[in-house]
Amino acid sequence: MGTKTIEDEIKDLIYRFSTNNNLNCDFKDLTHLKTYTIDDSKTVEIDDAISLELVSGQEKLWIHIASPASYIEYQSGIDKKARKLVSTVYLSTKTSYMLPEALINNIFSLSDKEKRESLSLGVVFNDDGSISSTEIVQSLIQVDYRLDFTEADELIDYAPKEEEDLSVISSILEIRKSWRKKLGSIEILESYGKIVVEDKIPNIKIIDPTLSRQLISEAMILYGDIISNFTKLNKIPVPYRVQERADKVSKDIIQLYDNKILYNFLLKKTMGKTYYSINPMQHDSLALTSYLHATSPIRRYADLLVHYQLNRFLNNKVLISKDDVQQIIQEINNQGRQNIMRFREDQKYWLGKWFENNTFNEYSVILLNWVNRYKNICLLYFVDYNFSTISNLHSKLNINIGDNFNVKNTTHDNNDMNYFEIIQ
Repeated sequence: MGTKTIEDEIKDLIYRFSTNNNLNCDFKDLTHLKTYTIDDSKTVEIDDAISLELVSGQEKLWIHIASPASYIEYQSGIDKKARKLVSTVYLSTKTSYMLPEALINNIFSLSDKEKRESLSLGVVFNDDGSISSTEIVQSLIQVDYRLDFTEADELIDYAPKEEEDLSVISSILEIRKSWRKKLGSIEILESYGKIVVEDKIPNIKIIDPTLSRQLISEAMILYGDIISNFTKLNKIPVPYRVQERADKVSKDIIQLYDNKILYNFLLKKTMGKTYYSINPMQHDSLALTSYLHATSPIRRYADLLVHYQLNRFLNNKVLISKDDVQQIIQEINNQGRQNIMRFREDQKYWLGKWFENNTFNEYSVILLNWVNRYKNICLLYFVDYNFSTISNLHSKLNINIGDNFNVKNTTHDNNDMNYFEIIQ
């Protein structure tokens, strides 16, 4: 018998799932919980869901994460391809999925149509936001509500009595976030502009840090925090997400607080670099002694690897060796940088096209930094569109960092450099 191809593996998994529903009866049944997913309406890879349970008068937050590791075998063809890709890459006109799209749609993604297997974390908090107790289980869930961020924001804001769970969860996680802030976490809440392309026409979509986006962000941080403590305690080799200690924020930056855009830019510049490591070390801006990525196993291989290890540990199976995990971490760090470069190049290309389509428009900008003063190369922030980009700025005026002024786009060259001149 020949070696199975990836196509064979996909067909086998879909067949097994469709004929037996292939759900593990040994998993904890959490299908009775009212469960929500919150994502963009066009999202295909729905990795996470949340629920609230009342246990002996205490509120217990559940965070459910999709479980492709329950189906994919480590070192299978599907796994090896995912490991090579490292992550899904979202380009403006194309998405390159880390895992086969047929499996994402039919088995892995947390659909509201069928029961799904997940790796669930239950958390009870103390009043100050610290953790009272936790539970990590392989589970079965049933998503009741698939919400986009606008719908979730409305439920959080209005908190109708029959659907108040999201509002309660939001409040719980705000207290948790305040607890981290007391430990020194740094939060930068700002809107940002994102290039979206439809019918080869680029536009800027503004993403605001709404309550539902903050809820999901804090829930994912919580999951990564608790799972990292679990793997650290049980000496499970996994890729930890590390951020080196930040440079001390200078008084000059603090004095710029009224200029929020410049302040946030300078604050980000002080932060240490992030990377994956076999060693559990501090994530500085989150104010956590250790942290890992485990909430996106459909679209990030580091998360999938954590799930492989957790599933093996929970089922008393042999773990992937520390040496193997160390080798994979090196691959993730290297290929991950390349994936980020692909994304940035794509965004830069389509931003250039957007400027071409809007030549001679006027823009309100803030000068964030001079890259090369003698060549007039700088970093400009476009106030109405919430993005910054490297630009060539022609001006005879003496302009200082932090100054707000108007410019118009004049030309765009083959090196993706956009040229602007100040409107006086």
